[in-house]
This record gives sequence, structure tokens and C-alpha cells, in this order.
Amino acid sequence: MATRHSPGEVIAGEYELLTPVHVGGMAEVWHACGLSTPRDVAIKFPRTAILEDGDEWRRLEREAENLAAVRSRHVAEFIEVGTDHLVMEFVDGVDLATTLLRRRTLGPSEVARFVGECADGLAAAHLAGVLHRDVKPSNIMLSSRGAVLTDFGVSHAVGQGRITAVGHVMGTAEYMAPELIAGVPASPASDVYALGICAFEALTGAVPFRGPNPVQTALAHVDLPAPGLPATVPAFLRDRVAAMLAKDPVLRPTTLRVGAWARELVDSANTLTAPEGADTLEGDVHGASPADHTNPQHTEEDKW
Repeated sequence: MATRHSPGEVIAGEYELLTPVHVGGMAEVWHACGLSTPRDVAIKFPRTAILEDGDEWRRLEREAENLAAVRSRHVAEFIEVGTDHLVMEFVDGVDLATTLLRRRTLGPSEVARFVGECADGLAAAHLAGVLHRDVKPSNIMLSSRGAVLTDFGVSHAVGQGRITAVGHVMGTAEYMAPELIAGVPASPASDVYALGICAFEALTGAVPFRGPNPVQTALAHVDLPAPGLPATVPAFLRDRVAAMLAKDPVLRPTTLRVGAWARELVDSANTLTAPEGADTLEGDVHGASPADHTNPQHTEEDKW
């Protein structure tokens, strides 16, 4: 897909574009550097159709407003909003989706680490009254400072009105909590569920629920129990991921609790090693074989 911008272009008299990071149907994102204040930044340029759609532009302004309220080393820092772009901290690393494409699975200690760091970032967001609502591997950057949550494009803060039309759900079906499918408003527990799905996928190479279309995938979260993790995953990690995937949001642990137990697991990393070659799920994902569930599309949220 062609870009609308080019390297060397200066944006708002302050940011020089370096290289494109992501070019998608909704926006293109560039790595840039500040001129008067030297720093690496990421600039998101929404597509023209989004700029011309009042609701979509308000959603981007909401992303900026919500990010500005969150302070955590595990959440990408918001810098400013321009007339046709957003400027955020550039996180130098590789997103979890790309990492899983390359490696398929991660070891238990690696999973515990990114889950704990993301839980810390979500706890800071929730404390600021902000729900992410689209936690998934492509929105988790693995960097030198640990996991960093990005893309609060469909986030929601306490007191904000609706942008999405009634009857529509924003998010990505593979990571959507069952209560959202039932029409219950998002809560911190919804973000915990999505993070639990990311942990399951990183441990097995497959998401637990995936149907032939987003609607059937979403309904599987409601109607079907989550498959158990393989016995090769340490029992205490299996139990904690299962708790994050509880159908009833009241039964899920808080982000603070998830962060605490994940740090305990990382500190005990010498007990987390699974047998070599035994960290993938063999045929126990609802609806299809693991090959049918690997590498889901993480790049855009579903609207359905």
C-alpha cells in the first residue's frame, strides 16, 4: 500500500519523517525525529476518509486525550495532536504479533514477564479511568524497557460519551471478553481477559477461539469453555491464565494482582522451564486444528 508521505518530509515544522513503520487501511505510522527537541517519535496519519469522518476523527482525538492521562513506563507516551496527525513516543522494539509469527511460542518466563508488565500498564490506565478495549499482540511492543502497550484508538475513559453506534462492538473478536458480546459495557476486567488471551496464544501458538468470521469467533467466547493449557506449562501459570479467562468478569483477577503474581513467576524463572519442543497446543482449540488458529490478523480492529 502506497504512503502519502516520504522520508525527509517535515511535519508541523518540527518532526522530520525517517521511515514508515506501518501502512494500513486506517492510517500510516512513521518513525520521525524532533528538530528543536531531539527525540524519536511515532506519527500516525489517518487516511483521508477517516479525517473526513467526524466520528472517526473524534475517536483519534479521544485516543490522544486518553493517552495523555496515563503515566506508565509500560504505556506509550502521548506527545501532541496536530490538524491531521497524532504524535506519540516511538517505542523501539518488535510487537508481540511479529514475535509470535517468527517464533510461534514463548517460554513461560517470557510470557509471565510481558503479562506482568502489560498488567502494570493497564493498572495505570485504569487508575486514570481509561480502558484500552483492544489489547492484542500487535498492540504490545517488546522493547528494551519491557512490554509497552500502544494504540489506544478504541479506548474509553470514564465520563466519555459513545462514538460507536449502539449495537456495534469495537475491538478484535479473538481477544474480546464474553460480556462485551452480551452488550455489557467494558470494564478493567475486559482488558484482563484480552491480556489472558494474549498469554494463551504466546504459550500455545494459537488463540483459544476462532471461527470462520468475527461474529462466530465472538460467540465462541460466550458459548464455549476455554481449552486447557498443555500440561507442559507449569501448573501455577496454567491456573493464573485460566483465572484471567473466567467467563464471569467478577471472577477475574485485577490488573494489580496479575502484575504481582507475574513478577513472582519471573523471579522464580528457574522453575518455569518446560520440556524442549513441548510448548505448543495439539488439537485442543475450539473449532479447528491449531494451524487454523495461528497468526490471526492483528492489524485492524473489527467493527461488526
